[in-house]
Amino acid sequence: MDGQIISFEFARIILQVNKKLCVLYAIMIAFSPLAQWWWSVNSIAEILAAGQGLVICWKLYLSEQSRKRFLYAAGFLWCAGIYVFGIYPAWQVPFGYVFLFCLIAVSIGQVNLFNSLWHDKIFWLVGVLLTFAPIAHAVYSSWDMIEIMRATEYPGKRFELGGLMSPVFQMVYGVSSLLPFCNIESSGITNNCEAATFFSMAPLGLLIFFYSTFKRDSFDPLMTLLVVLGGLFILWENFGVPAWLAKVTLMYSVTGNRARVVIDLIQMLILFRGLGLIELNLSRREKIFLAAVISIVGTSLTFGLISDWMNVKRILGMTIFVFLAIYLFTSKLTNLRVGILCLMMLLIGATVNPVAHGVDCVYEIPVGKKIAEIVRADKSLWLVENEDVSLNDFPIMFGAPTVNSVNMYPLLERWKKFDPTGSKYSAYNCYACISITLTGGNTEFSNIGLVIKMLLNPNDLSKLDVRYILSRNDGLEKFSTATVKIKKIYEDAGTYIYRVN
Repeated sequence: MDGQIISFEFARIILQVNKKLCVLYAIMIAFSPLAQWWWSVNSIAEILAAGQGLVICWKLYLSEQSRKRFLYAAGFLWCAGIYVFGIYPAWQVPFGYVFLFCLIAVSIGQVNLFNSLWHDKIFWLVGVLLTFAPIAHAVYSSWDMIEIMRATEYPGKRFELGGLMSPVFQMVYGVSSLLPFCNIESSGITNNCEAATFFSMAPLGLLIFFYSTFKRDSFDPLMTLLVVLGGLFILWENFGVPAWLAKVTLMYSVTGNRARVVIDLIQMLILFRGLGLIELNLSRREKIFLAAVISIVGTSLTFGLISDWMNVKRILGMTIFVFLAIYLFTSKLTNLRVGILCLMMLLIGATVNPVAHGVDCVYEIPVGKKIAEIVRADKSLWLVENEDVSLNDFPIMFGAPTVNSVNMYPLLERWKKFDPTGSKYSAYNCYACISITLTGGNTEFSNIGLVIKMLLNPNDLSKLDVRYILSRNDGLEKFSTATVKIKKIYEDAGTYIYRVN
């Protein structure tokens, strides 16, 4: 709820749109596919709320001369502290540039800016110390874990230079309309979380910017700065930068897909700011043409990326959804049209959050109940045996300690048992999802992106001290050996539980 209120106020105070658009903007931020697919993960909700909050508080501080300005200054510092505490640079850095450019835009024309800061210097000095003291304490207390993470191959030694993404990705936001209903992981390119983004309606915002700036001869600092920032991000994504520039700008910590969603946010901010400045007066023919071109081009580019996944139903569904959204946005925004847009945005965002569905969809699954029953009697380790990693975190929902659930930190002692010479050290010294498949051959490691692929000989199960195996593969008993016995103890709907003796 706090994020929705802050987004509403950001639209009202910073983007300066009417209340109907404020409501729509708040829904498109708080219930965006990105925020909902990543809810409570990597601090995305905190980054969006705190980032917008500090821009609001800064603008109010600059415009207030009474003592009330100290409340706004305190709010700015509070939001800044929350933002820093997110501790996920891959999103903090690019989102940070967006909010920084917004801060610059609202500061333009404030002739008393430096006088105000100097006059309130004691407050700012004490405030900064109080804000960052607990952050320094948290960093100090966690320094051993920070050192472990910094020593990993990923993300510790990650150094991004950009140059790996195409401008095409700025037109594939429409795929978010399919994510609540389809599993895009079967495309082999990405998963639903990574595909989720803001429904930016690009390039509608840019068209409005050019129309407002050159046709109406109306220069707006905020829109202009956002366009410049979006252009810089696109250049970084497509051409890359030298290592020294990546380090100076901190962009070395940002992956291409993380920057992509930030560009989508920029496109959305430009769109709403443009609608706050001008009113579109398009004919029905112009609206249909514009909506048709954007929706068809977007779907065509998406098809070019994931053609095997985009069947006829998905092509039609995505095209119609984007067409309708663009058509409504370019029409006179009556209560009815804004209401339809709100429902459309809620459909593609709010419906994916577990809060919308409850937890029964997990805890009432028969195999889950069986895992919980076993765990209550036996706290032994589990292993998920499957070529993909979609099932890996399922047992831990029921309290089953699982050796190959997502490893936030590399458990070097465990994996070194299979690599006494250290020749595969870089393959498992990382944050990773771990795919384990039983094999009659030798145990082998490989690393593909963020997934450790492990072919495990049954005789090596003892090194993991595993007692139970969860798998979607039937017949694992065939891997039993003279020293290791694998016995099926449960099956339901294509999922199997085995006990290892």
